[in-house]
Amino acid sequence: MKHLNITLRHLRTFIIVARQGSFNLAAEELSRTQPAITLAIKQLEEFIGIKLLERTTRRVTPTAEGENFLPIAQRLVRDFDTAIYDLRATAERRVGHVSMAIVPSVATNLLPPMIKTFSNNYPGINLHLDDDSSRGVQQRVERNEVDFGIGSIWQPSQNLDFTPLFSDQLKLVCHRDHPLSREPGPIQWDQLENETFLDSGITKTLRTRQHFAASKFDFPNITTLMAMLKANLGVSILPSLAVPSADESLVTRLLMPIETSEIGLITRRAWTLSPAAETMVETIIDEVPKQLANLGLSALVPATPEQASQTTPFPKAAPKVNRPSNQPQSKQAAC
Repeated sequence: MKHLNITLRHLRTFIIVARQGSFNLAAEELSRTQPAITLAIKQLEEFIGIKLLERTTRRVTPTAEGENFLPIAQRLVRDFDTAIYDLRATAERRVGHVSMAIVPSVATNLLPPMIKTFSNNYPGINLHLDDDSSRGVQQRVERNEVDFGIGSIWQPSQNLDFTPLFSDQLKLVCHRDHPLSREPGPIQWDQLENETFLDSGITKTLRTRQHFAASKFDFPNITTLMAMLKANLGVSILPSLAVPSADESLVTRLLMPIETSEIGLITRRAWTLSPAAETMVETIIDEVPKQLANLGLSALVPATPEQASQTTPFPKAAPKVNRPSNQPQSKQAAC
């Protein structure tokens, strides 16, 4: 059997000759010489083994087989052109789709203006957002359910990379009628030793976990956790960004020594993002410092998107952070 060596150039030449009814006119339209056009038709017919065009001294017309093949050739060329156009539109970021998984505190407080900027700059790209706990964000990225995630490191993973974006200070959250709400100044971690603790998953990896009694309650869903805090069921610890600032029934207190939650981009290792997803990542890296400025949070965003591509692997064991003794400790949290 002959190898299939017919190209799109052969098909385009056949279509133009059949439409023009002339080798010379087809050569002019395709900016090629008349002998080149004749050779392309000859190669096509020899490969197929059927005559596709009738030549006369006055005009070139399709044979019966040529008439039957013409719409097929037109469809093949049209489908190819459409596919290439769509790929170019995707590469040029005129169309596309981005799916993200993000912790609720970032989705609520930082993301809306970023989405507005992105939508204005790239109106043809569609966005899908899932808000979840850091555990859920990490799992969605690992299962390839989303392009990337924004959250904290939940647990070690050899399949993910982590690009730090900013750090968020952890604070005590309790009801305004709770005794700790009336304490002046910062709260020491050891003061929580006998408190009823409402666990959101954050304290599972804290160095200061030994100061807490065994947790009776675990509420990974931030909405449920807030409801329990409002009922004065106990106390909890959250990143400052996750605490509703307008809720007068809840009180926050600084914790000493300071610990922070590091929020960053979570991506699959050795995985190439689509142009649309890359564009969203670039927008986030560019916009995060601007949105943090009004919140008093410290940005850890790389100076350029190129530096952001130099991601940090997830730790193979529990993450350890070595800091000078006069610097606050930092630990990844779960919300």
